[in-house]
Amino acid sequence: MAITVPVFTRHFPHSNPDLNEHNRGFGLEYTLQKDVAVTTGFFNNSLRKDTFYIGVQYTPYRILGLHSGVVVGLDLSGGYNSVNPFKPIIGALHFTTGNESLIGFNIDILPGGRYTNGDGVYGAVAISMKYSFR
Repeated sequence: MAITVPVFTRHFPHSNPDLNEHNRGFGLEYTLQKDVAVTTGFFNNSLRKDTFYIGVQYTPYRILGLHSGVVVGLDLSGGYNSVNPFKPIIGALHFTTGNESLIGFNIDILPGGRYTNGDGVYGAVAISMKYSFR
């Protein structure tokens, strides 16, 4: 079991003053098996809307000592409805220190892109601090 707290967000390809770069929140992770964990929590998203989520992390790869893979979840509160073409599914590339040490971090890279109507969607890098219970 681990507690996560968002500490840093940066949007790309460039920042926009309309976007929230301080995504305050709180999350929980529970490891089911070696490379699989369930996660749930809430945060104030980049659109300044409260977002409640539940998801699954799958991190079968090791890159530079980090557990690497994907996180896929459900946006339970519709916080991204105005920009998410896959409502209510959200996902990201996921890198984590795992739960080997008490204090660690998660890095999530959310892809940006364009809708078919030409509207842009910002991508983001989000870092969360993590405290693991043993």
